[in-house]
Amino acid sequence: MSRLPPVEKFSLTVRKNIRDEWENKKDEYEQRLSGLLGAPWTIDINLRQVYAYAQDGYAKESPGSMIASYVDGVLYQLDRYIGKHGEEGKTELNTIASARTISMDLDEDKKFSYCGCKISPAGQLVILFREGYLGTNTDYACSLENLEGALNEAPSAAVTGHRPMSFVARAAIRSDWDTEVESIKSKLSKILKKDIAVVPQFEQVFDKLSAAKDAPDVWERNLGMYLKMYYEGLINYLEYQKFGEDDMLYEAFNEGVDKATVVFRIVDKGELKHSTYNECVIEDGTLILQTIPEYFGTNVNDIANRLMDLL
Repeated sequence: MSRLPPVEKFSLTVRKNIRDEWENKKDEYEQRLSGLLGAPWTIDINLRQVYAYAQDGYAKESPGSMIASYVDGVLYQLDRYIGKHGEEGKTELNTIASARTISMDLDEDKKFSYCGCKISPAGQLVILFREGYLGTNTDYACSLENLEGALNEAPSAAVTGHRPMSFVARAAIRSDWDTEVESIKSKLSKILKKDIAVVPQFEQVFDKLSAAKDAPDVWERNLGMYLKMYYEGLINYLEYQKFGEDDMLYEAFNEGVDKATVVFRIVDKGELKHSTYNECVIEDGTLILQTIPEYFGTNVNDIANRLMDLL
């Protein structure tokens, strides 16, 4: 379906609404946007093109008010986004949406019921509206779900520099792993009477799961939490077997795992030797926790059940 051409002329009533409710307020909106995101942002909306899709009612009669409503919604949702993802999330957004510009366009792929957003190849944050629904649910175009999805699906050309993994995976690691890793290392150190290095190998895990056809649907959002749970499974096993209280046990661990390192990895189906779901092995003095894509996140507390046999 071909696009509608931009309108050539607005009525006087419409021009007045655009001037009073949008053009006179645009600078203020850009200042609020830039202040919220900590970097200069602009708003570049082709209102003549957008207005071509206006039908009777709000969008047709008050397009200036309508655009202001969409941008108010973006500001509200961005505040929620920053509340969830913090300063690092703000940096992610400024990097992925590298043009630091808000624009607006037709949802040609009909991805959203009413409205949504995407990151364009040029790095713009684009408000999308479904044909026939311009001006509907304006607050929700950049909802948390929509904005996180847009950042996750951003075309590579929009991202400057090398940013491993997806936005959702990085956010999951920040929220569920980075906040817990020091506690994990402290518990291992206390039990085993020495500092233990923890190497989750997130990029290896991400690459293996991304390529797997049978990985769980929600693995990206749970990446940090599942890795935390695997390491907690090891800690629970050590505590249950009383490694921290029995010098024979913790000395055997430190002798067998002489690199004092615990690594996590995903292996291919068929590489697990002693379990359907997961297992631990010792290679070159390193303890390795491993599972296969299909069962990532399944029976995590069993990951170290063979450890005593290995030592």
